[in-house]
Amino acid sequence: MASIRPFLFAAALPLTLVACGGDGGTGPVTPEGEHYQQVAKKAYVPKSNTEARDFSIDLGSPDGTRDGVKDNQLGMVLSTLASPQFGFDVQGTIDEAVATGSIILLVDFQTSSFESTKAAGLKVMLGDDATATPAPCNVDEMWDETTMTGCGHHLTGSGNFTLAAGQPDNDAVTGAIAGGKFTGGPGELTLQIALGTTEALTLNLIGARAEATGISATGITSLILAGALTEEDLNTKVMPAIQQQITPLIAEDCTMLSSPPGCGCASGSTGETILQLFDADPKDCAVSVDEIKGNTLIQSLLAPDVKIDGVNALSLGIKVETTTATFPAQN
Repeated sequence: MASIRPFLFAAALPLTLVACGGDGGTGPVTPEGEHYQQVAKKAYVPKSNTEARDFSIDLGSPDGTRDGVKDNQLGMVLSTLASPQFGFDVQGTIDEAVATGSIILLVDFQTSSFESTKAAGLKVMLGDDATATPAPCNVDEMWDETTMTGCGHHLTGSGNFTLAAGQPDNDAVTGAIAGGKFTGGPGELTLQIALGTTEALTLNLIGARAEATGISATGITSLILAGALTEEDLNTKVMPAIQQQITPLIAEDCTMLSSPPGCGCASGSTGETILQLFDADPKDCAVSVDEIKGNTLIQSLLAPDVKIDGVNALSLGIKVETTTATFPAQN
């Protein structure tokens, strides 16, 4: 299956990227210039195959070489799950997680020029929602998923943050800016997304790269973050999160969960489709993590599509937008 091959994941995503000198073999680049502190005010996961391509970067082919083809296989799968057939509201969950502070991405961008330099660096850290000023939500305020309003007070350009405890102390991903576009990596990326609930799901990406356009002192218009997910994270983190989101969809459309095989599902409903795809014999009107892992369609769609340092992995790319923030200075 080719990278970003015609086939079918959350980002809201705190991350950290390890410094690397790119593909030229010249060794690590030392970023130069001022540090610009920002916070991600929006995080996007693909809702269509077009967005999956837009949020992708060439990470490498299964034989370990970069092949000029952009990679985002897991993003393709997420865009399919967001289709009316499945009804996964991955983007809605991430919107709420970012607005309410469940996920706070702090970006330290160091550069001597926003137009052209050979030595720029990008570092992203996790913020502590309990100490964010102003607080993400006012007392008794709720995020309205229909109007996409409420909360988000820490994301208006004047937010003050402290760093969350226990996060990796990784170096910045480094690279160059040419024609106003930053290109950095490869490195490692610790990313948080949300699936099903607003609780942050932490993923560790290898071979990670970053691209940014619309860079200024007050924010980044488009920051693409991409890397490869190991099979361990896929099996122990992503699969259980998908299962947690499947369960309420079944309950909404199927009213006789103790009566397999029909389960009282409305004809043509999302719940019926999910059970037909995943509820294996003996049918019990439920879908387990093992049933998802053992499904031949899932095994095909989530098969490794890149190889990073000899490790087979699954590609993922997302996009974020940033605005001005204040947090402890970085080296």
